Amino acid sequence: PGAAASGWRAAGRLVAPAAAAVRTAGPTVVLPLAAVVAVLGADLSGLSKAEVERIWLPFIVWLLVATAWLPAGSRRWWLAGQAATALAVNHLVWTVS
Repeated sequence: PGAAASGWRAAGRLVAPAAAAVRTAGPTVVLPLAAVVAVLGADLSGLSKAEVERIWLPFIVWLLVATAWLPAGSRRWWLAGQAATALAVNHLVWTVS
């Protein structure tokens, strides 16, 4: 029991700076980072074989929070770029299949 308690305290000391950084970072930083970690975990574990869209969809919602960090003047251009990319992918898939 003593070794477990001391290990728990040591782990707490290692995690405390990271927990403090998460508290000060705010949700617009923490949520996208958590989504990236979840997607990487799903990808590296082999969970996302062949059904990528269904596995990743719940996490992509939290990645959208990162767009709050875009400069206000360029948000329209990013939106236009996203629309152009979506149309290009749709057109390429439509013509290939």
